[in-house]
Amino acid sequence: MYLLKRENSLKLYAGIAVNWQLSFKIAVMAMRISTLLRSTLCSTLFCLLASSVVQAADNGWLRGSCASGSGTYRWTDGNRYEGQCRNNYFEGQGTLFMNNGDRYEGQFSNDQKNGRGTYYFSNGDRFEGQFQNGRRNGRGVLLRANGERYEGSYRNDQRNGRGTYYFSNGDRYEGNWAADRFDGQGTYYYSNGDRYTGGWRAGQKQGSGTFIWANGDRYEGSYSNDERNGRGTFTWANGNVYEGMWRGGQQNGQGTKRWRNGDRYTGSWQNDQMNGQGRFQFANGNRFEGDFRNDEIHGMGVYYYTNGDRYEGPWLRGERHGPGRYIDRNNNVERMEFVNGRRQ
Repeated sequence: MYLLKRENSLKLYAGIAVNWQLSFKIAVMAMRISTLLRSTLCSTLFCLLASSVVQAADNGWLRGSCASGSGTYRWTDGNRYEGQCRNNYFEGQGTLFMNNGDRYEGQFSNDQKNGRGTYYFSNGDRFEGQFQNGRRNGRGVLLRANGERYEGSYRNDQRNGRGTYYFSNGDRYEGNWAADRFDGQGTYYYSNGDRYTGGWRAGQKQGSGTFIWANGDRYEGSYSNDERNGRGTFTWANGNVYEGMWRGGQQNGQGTKRWRNGDRYTGSWQNDQMNGQGRFQFANGNRFEGDFRNDEIHGMGVYYYTNGDRYEGPWLRGERHGPGRYIDRNNNVERMEFVNGRRQ
């Protein structure tokens, strides 16, 4: 009986030992899991913090802040600002580096280029002048890499208002601009000594203007599409003068030309030549009324002599050609035939 009780007690103690060992193992396992979870959680938090630092480095303040009054701010696209800041705005002096290689150095306000500054283009051009709301506005100077230069007014990044452009070939334009082109009244000086003063539209001569050539020739009149079009007067340096219509830069339409020797033609013109019906008054008093072609009497017409006689008939390249009649001042009529100016 005693042995049986002792055996049962040993079994009970053994069961208690087994249960305690199991409980211990469970506790140890729980501690390991807890440690692993804490480790994993810390690692996750570290990654999140590290990620935030990286993001801050890619898009945000690299150095300083608005709170400190100045610093360096970088955008994810690679643009970068270095300079003064106030009330969470870029304000004061600063430099903006663009990812395309351009650079601006100057005054900022409200996060934009405002005030005086210098803009360096990646192609070597440089602008020095006034900015407003991020754009060139007001007076400024554009220095081109090829040596050309513009000095004048800007509006919304374009040449607008009065300004002067110096071309690399020696030409120069002084006058009004609109949308980066000659527009309004202005003077273009050519390097060869020619000069045009007058109206412009979209970079072309338009309206009334005066063109003076270096050799002394002069045109005053209407322009369209950069050419003499409409009514105008051309005065040659030798004293000849044409007054009349123009088209495509040439004498076209009705007009009168006076030669310095006293000759005068009034009539139709085509491509700078007498073409069509007209009247040619010779300096000696004779005159012809009739057809012209390529600056010559050509076709039917009447030639009047100063003594009152006249010849009526056809002409070929400035010569009487074909059957005609000669009528003297007493109205006596003589019929005659000509071939290339020779009477048959």
